Amino acid sequence: MKVSLDKENRFLKDGKVDLKQAFIYTGIKAAWCYKKGDTTPETIRETSESTLLRMGIETYLNDHGTPDEHYQISVEITGIPKLLCMILNDEHQYSTCERSLRYTKVIENEYISKEEVEKYNKWLKICSQILEEKYMDFFLKTTPNEKEAHRALKKIAQENARQQISVMTPTSISYSTPRYQWQKIASCLLDMCANPNNPWKKMAAPYALDLVNQLVDLNVVVTTEEVLKLLDSLNVVAPSEEVLKLYNKLQEELKNDRKYLYKNNKQTKLSLFAEDNPFSGINKPNDFGASINYNTHLSISAFAQEERHRTVYNEILLPETFMYSTPDIIKGTAFEEEWAKDMKSGALTYPQGQMIKVNMITSIQKIIQFMGKERACDRAQQEIENWYVNVFLPEVIAGLKKREEYQEEAKYLEENYLNRCRCAYPDYACPNPCGHPRVRRPF
Repeated sequence: MKVSLDKENRFLKDGKVDLKQAFIYTGIKAAWCYKKGDTTPETIRETSESTLLRMGIETYLNDHGTPDEHYQISVEITGIPKLLCMILNDEHQYSTCERSLRYTKVIENEYISKEEVEKYNKWLKICSQILEEKYMDFFLKTTPNEKEAHRALKKIAQENARQQISVMTPTSISYSTPRYQWQKIASCLLDMCANPNNPWKKMAAPYALDLVNQLVDLNVVVTTEEVLKLLDSLNVVAPSEEVLKLYNKLQEELKNDRKYLYKNNKQTKLSLFAEDNPFSGINKPNDFGASINYNTHLSISAFAQEERHRTVYNEILLPETFMYSTPDIIKGTAFEEEWAKDMKSGALTYPQGQMIKVNMITSIQKIIQFMGKERACDRAQQEIENWYVNVFLPEVIAGLKKREEYQEEAKYLEENYLNRCRCAYPDYACPNPCGHPRVRRPF
């Protein structure tokens, strides 16, 4: 796994984050909160560098994170396991562009065995064969030429075949989040590595630790030692009493084994794992109202699509019994039994077709505005579109109908959104119409 900084980031020096400039920038934002005297843009920026630097560093020591959230850092990660992507993507202050495994050739590597690759290629061939025999007419009608039809067909075949391969399958992402959030993520990952109390955490731990170490090397994650080096290098002439006090405090912190400048005083945990949340709703009844607490089972691949909606708060539990999904194109065919056999043979690698328990906390407005208008689409992954349109939204409406005070909302959802792709919503304008919307897709 390789982590590098996006070259378009601000405050870079020799391929790393320029700590001095980053902390000064944070100090400028902190000055808006608590600098004495006038706080106009001009007077703030006229403040001495040593004062701004001190204020920037103190944001970490005092848990005053907001000033450091104005500076966003984008990293580019290649060879990252899908599982670690899912852990990162369940946090709520980020943007990411992730290479879809629907477009990625699967090859043998440190994450994926030769046997898994052979299984993937076998099902890629079978799925392609089924799609060509049964649905080629559809692809020819909905694409401009035969070449594009075969390309679209292969994408759907890959989408289904990848369900047989491990959640550890590597991919690549560009991940951006505020600098202060990187400190929180690193702290949570280190906590997970120190206490890997479920199989996924154990699998992810070596890669999570590698990620944190590379982020430290790039000055994305800030260590107390590097900040002391920074203050030494500035060689401040007659530093103020406040700067000296900070310097001495940092030396004491380092003696007390405070390696990282950020300390997780609030004991925040990763969002993904329900067992880390004593207030989780994952074993509670579904509740439908202005807020929604909803539990279901989704395949790993479908959940990875669903969790990208950052207006939804997700948690998961790994079930004790192995369950799996079967693609619609496989159901009812001579290959269904063979699909089951291959899925079960890979149970220990957590194939992406495995079902996991999922808890979602969201609201009526958000499931329409953000989930429906993203996933109720013919171009989306078939499994997540089918679940949203034909399972989730109908269950939400049925749940609202059971409550007298939500009859109006249930009726509105039913009249405007039920059994529709997003292009048929009254308040959505598709920027790229496909010309063939349908609710129950054949594949």
